[in-house]
Amino acid sequence: MKDMIKTVMEFGMALVERQHQFFLDETVDNSEHVPVIKRIADTAYSFLKAKGASLDEAKRTRKDLISHGRNLFVERWMTPLEEDEEPLDEEDRSEAMRIFDELLNGE
Repeated sequence: MKDMIKTVMEFGMALVERQHQFFLDETVDNSEHVPVIKRIADTAYSFLKAKGASLDEAKRTRKDLISHGRNLFVERWMTPLEEDEEPLDEEDRSEAMRIFDELLNGE
């Protein structure tokens, strides 16, 4: 079971990273991107539960995948688009996390 959880986590991380790259390359809207991250995490959760993983293991995997997606989203948000832009601060970081979480929860 441990090997399967590790494989699902590695594959899930690869999917989240690929989705993030697609988000960057194709300029996908935030409202389309974040739900895909959620679907990837939810699918990993459901798969692990169906294969007999404990609820805690499945939840942790889901949480880690969403967290990874959130980190990538915030990292991109914090990258100035123009060289002349002012550096972004913690308020900007908080806004990025808030928006990600709102989109994640369908608000």
